[in-house]
Amino acid sequence: MNILGLNHGEINSSAALYKDGKIVAGVPEERFNRQKKTKVFPAAAIQYCLDYAGITMDDVDAVAQAWNPGAAWEKYDPLLSKHRVKRADNFYAIPDNLFNLTRREPQDWVKMSFPEGSALPPVYHIQHHRTHAANAFYLSPFEEAAVLTADWRGEFECMTMGLGKGTDLEIFAKQQVPHSLGMLYAVFTELLGYRPDSDEWKVMALSAYDLDCSDKVEKLRSTIKLEEQGQFTLDQSFYKGALVDQPRLYTDKLVDLLGGRQGVPGAEPDEWYITVAKAMQTISEDIATHMLTYLAEKTKCKNVVVSGGFFMNSVYNGKLLDKTPFEDLCISYAPSDVGNSIGAALYVAHTLEGQPRDFSFNSSYIGPSFDNASIRASLERRGIAHEVLPNPAKTVASLLARGEIVAHFDGRMEFGERALGNRSILGDPRSPIAKDKINSMIKYREAYRPFAPAAKMEHAPRYFEVEEGFECHFMEKVVPVRREYREQLPAITHVDGSGRLQTVKEEHNPRFYSILSEMEVLTGMPIVLNTSFNINGEPIVLSPDDALSTFYNSGLQYLIMGEYLVKKA
Repeated sequence: MNILGLNHGEINSSAALYKDGKIVAGVPEERFNRQKKTKVFPAAAIQYCLDYAGITMDDVDAVAQAWNPGAAWEKYDPLLSKHRVKRADNFYAIPDNLFNLTRREPQDWVKMSFPEGSALPPVYHIQHHRTHAANAFYLSPFEEAAVLTADWRGEFECMTMGLGKGTDLEIFAKQQVPHSLGMLYAVFTELLGYRPDSDEWKVMALSAYDLDCSDKVEKLRSTIKLEEQGQFTLDQSFYKGALVDQPRLYTDKLVDLLGGRQGVPGAEPDEWYITVAKAMQTISEDIATHMLTYLAEKTKCKNVVVSGGFFMNSVYNGKLLDKTPFEDLCISYAPSDVGNSIGAALYVAHTLEGQPRDFSFNSSYIGPSFDNASIRASLERRGIAHEVLPNPAKTVASLLARGEIVAHFDGRMEFGERALGNRSILGDPRSPIAKDKINSMIKYREAYRPFAPAAKMEHAPRYFEVEEGFECHFMEKVVPVRREYREQLPAITHVDGSGRLQTVKEEHNPRFYSILSEMEVLTGMPIVLNTSFNINGEPIVLSPDDALSTFYNSGLQYLIMGEYLVKKA
């Protein structure tokens, strides 16, 4: 089957294509229109997917959309379905009225079919958290796994628990807003003066500082109650994120509880910022652990998969197995909403159509690629001097080893919010100034924010406190850097001695692996600093022209695209 998955209608619109048992192509729309987290219909992303597979819409067997407007049939909407009905509204209004004559039971998905011979295939609208669950389970290597999803909200749900077996995905517990773990994180992101649903990374980075936050932890615990069966409640006298018609996600009562302060955008974080962030991270981890502990008891399963925006929290992801009864964990390369185009396609393929699963490795390198001829054409069109490299990986490593920062563009673009070597900015992890240099001159972001290490998988246990065979291919977990290497690796070691590790296998990315091998020859360490190739507020680069524009709009001095080197005078 050819199934086109969409995430449209909220931030981070995207498209992905399931073909012959596998997700073969996918890309966020923001990479094309250069509007970060765009909400527009992913037309360019769809076209890329079709072109990559060499098909047209006539060859698509089904379209799967990662939002279900039918979820709103839970309650009759007279404003839409009785008083303001237009012909185009009938797709919603007629079922809404008919539900008044029978049991009102909205389902997990709605199918829109067209007559045989139509130019359009059936369109499935899948419940938001079902697509999160499908993304988590069907991209995992597990035949059976417990499933937990958690985010701000999707339709009404903000958490689901379930069990995946083969091609079956059972959801047996749900939680709805306003008692939302994702919203809790957003509340404190806004309280600290940052943008909710955007800057949660900054709060997570602040939470690593070693300051005593015990008094604030106890205060926040008084606003939250852990319930039976893995549920929890938020005291709504402190939190009002569910009241969409009001400004702020929090009340004055929460402000008073935490000292009468609110964060100021752009301010330098002091002890109050850090202790609030640390206390909130602690409470969030307590809630997630409460959910997962119940899930383990309920399912009796050793494997767990997690998805939803909360599980972009790589700090907690790195602790999850230590804090819960589970023995093995898998998190996909796109657990946030942008990955729900993938989840929607997989849900239709496996849960609804019973298509057999492909258990081979699911790579995040499913975006567009550009060959050397295309790169050269971009350089010549813009009149940019360039040099042909006989061994690009060796040149990258040589520049890094002498302290330079290098933008690296090669192969298929990564799907999701993390660059994994193909659209990356790289640095020497041993450099004491690389982190500050990239933050201030290239990324234009806060100085306290850390950068991630990428290392050869087989050598990771030597430098990081992980077991032999540890895999973390998508930078999804923060782990401790071994104490004896923290001073030697200052560029990738955060203030608490940790790093958000990416493990690299040669078969997954031969070019990036070669760069690490060359670094090992030159420095003795098969590690690089790896961050996404973009500047603050912009999407990761997609094309050679994007790469060149970002290169010349930043403090970068070296850019290697394919076999070509570009450098500033």
